[in-house]
Amino acid sequence: MIEEGYIEEWICYKCRKVSAKRLTILPGKTVTIKDNAAYGFTLIQGHGKCGVWDIETPALIKYGQLTYDEFFVTEKAAKSGVCIHNPSKSDPIVVLKHFAENPDLVIE
Repeated sequence: MIEEGYIEEWICYKCRKVSAKRLTILPGKTVTIKDNAAYGFTLIQGHGKCGVWDIETPALIKYGQLTYDEFFVTEKAAKSGVCIHNPSKSDPIVVLKHFAENPDLVIE
């Protein structure tokens, strides 16, 4: 994964109904990530693009202000692949992806 510009790891996987992955996109990289299930994601760190959408973590959110840190990826889009671009020279993009009943989850 690192050679391809990202690190992805299960961080919550002891339950078939709810699971989560942490995805880190390394600085200056563009990656296409595929999954077999729909998911929501919250941006934890960084800024860049997810497809055509701007993504960024806000430093401060004011009441009523729109943010660009929470998105939903449909099953079709997840299977086709989601392209994420990190333009930063130094900071990674860190994303928390949360799933319900992901078929890729293996509980040992």
